[in-house]
Amino acid sequence: GDEGLTVGDYMKDKNIPVVPMYSASEDMTMRSFFPMVVRSTWTGAQSMDVFGYWLATELGYKKIYHIGEDYSYPWNQGGGFVRGFCRGGGEVVESVWFPPGSTSDFSSMIASIPTDEGYDAVFYNGAGGDAINFVKQYVELGMMDVLPLLGQSNTFEKPDLESHPKAIVGSYSAQHTADDLDTPEWNAFRDAFVERWGHTPSTASEFAYSSMRMMLRAIEALDGDVSDKTALVEAMINVDMSDDPRGPVVIDPTYHAAIGNVYIREVALDENGELYNKGLYTVKNVSQFGPYDPALYLAQPIDDNQYPTGNCADLPAEMLEGEPYEFVPFGN
Repeated sequence: GDEGLTVGDYMKDKNIPVVPMYSASEDMTMRSFFPMVVRSTWTGAQSMDVFGYWLATELGYKKIYHIGEDYSYPWNQGGGFVRGFCRGGGEVVESVWFPPGSTSDFSSMIASIPTDEGYDAVFYNGAGGDAINFVKQYVELGMMDVLPLLGQSNTFEKPDLESHPKAIVGSYSAQHTADDLDTPEWNAFRDAFVERWGHTPSTASEFAYSSMRMMLRAIEALDGDVSDKTALVEAMINVDMSDDPRGPVVIDPTYHAAIGNVYIREVALDENGELYNKGLYTVKNVSQFGPYDPALYLAQPIDDNQYPTGNCADLPAEMLEGEPYEFVPFGN
């Protein structure tokens, strides 16, 4: 997240197209946007706004205890989560932040989770080694029997999921892929990926593939002549991505950001007893601005470890408005 913002800032006056494949800090295609950026993948808030809204409207959650890594990407995931949760009727998201990679022992942090204050679940907003350590210790300390565990988009992602304990079956997250997508496009991509690499793809795998294919198709459309960088960017924006493995994608012509599917997922066991992310619902055509008016969204403070506060009563009333998401049963 931080690296993407830094690279974007450095490249602003270089007249060279920049394609962020996985870096998801939203301001690369919002407040810090410049015309040479094209992102065919995601922002941190994009999937989490959907997730928070679903938990509030469909599960009736009112209070969430949130533990997050303290840098730009989790800030944006947390901000999206809070906005969606509050808009869906939630009341409080209480946040605790810690520096990423600063500890492998989360026992004191987990022991400090208040279990008698009416929280509906714990939302862990981190990934990689931190997530593996946190989740294992959450299970070992018996917390799965006390408060359900939710994950940000990467918490339960492959291949990290293979290191998580089986006890997290039933835990929810939201992301732009699901491991059991069953479309011709996804199946062809998955099978080719497994043949090449010997394991199933993650969202990061799909995002890199999708980004490279967008670039190659744009180059093909220009008959290989990439001397005009503005024309190359325009060609990338106009690439037909209706056959993207994760589902149809369109690039917003104003901010050059992806509009596509978000999946609500549940950790489940496959026929071999291995963990995977099972799709539950699909929300189609989600933009980086979610259901909010772009001008209104951009007028809000940048997501950080102080904003949004998590007290839903503090959010501006206009940020609690917007069209409801439609949760389509997965596979339909």
